[in-house]
Amino acid sequence: MKHLLLLLLTAMVGADVCAAASAEAESAREAARQYGAAVRNCDMVWALDSMYPPLRRTYADQLGARRSGEANAARLFTGADPESAAKNKARRDANEKALRAQYAKMGEAMKAQGVRIESFSVGSPTGEYLATPPMSMVEAVRKDVNARTRAEEITAANRDYSRIVILPTTLVISMPGEDGARTRIERRSYIYAVRDEYISDTGRVRGTSLKKWYFVDGKTDVNTLRTFFPDLPVRLALPPCGDRQL
Repeated sequence: MKHLLLLLLTAMVGADVCAAASAEAESAREAARQYGAAVRNCDMVWALDSMYPPLRRTYADQLGARRSGEANAARLFTGADPESAAKNKARRDANEKALRAQYAKMGEAMKAQGVRIESFSVGSPTGEYLATPPMSMVEAVRKDVNARTRAEEITAANRDYSRIVILPTTLVISMPGEDGARTRIERRSYIYAVRDEYISDTGRVRGTSLKKWYFVDGKTDVNTLRTFFPDLPVRLALPPCGDRQL
């Protein structure tokens, strides 16, 4: 169980960026410090609410699929469900509620096990990217056969885009051992800070607020992240990670 709790905590931490961080990247770092306050309190529900909404919706639909025995959660995520919109919304709401309950239970389990988050610090960004959501990319290709994806061209062309900042984190965790003595571990990891900065079609539901930072844990498969931002670079500027006992 303790190993599982450590794994869950790892999923709440992250890091990265370049030598000269932009004002936007520093803004992401400041938002991550507030995120760290929830981590220190083992407030998993707050951490869930801070997750990038499209990813949170995916996790909720996957949980709903497991609970109901449906084979294909993707149809819920894409909205390609033959049932009525009202039934789809009710099912999504139920899935979100179940996911929140699951995260609340994780936080309670951590506290019951005597897990303490002694500190959470956020380092300077190691990477910063502008990326385009899938549908915006398709629309752009239709208009421009060259499919330009450079940052300056993305903004100049009024294409939907989001900013992704990689932030390194250092977490100190302590927990009681079988002999009663507490074990202390320093964990270096990272998180992705994600902010939608331009949405051309305000009717397209993402569940995000413009210019608001959300987070994706560093343990998330980068290919999952690329389902939301296919034009992310192949190689990302990730910081060094690892654990050491204190």
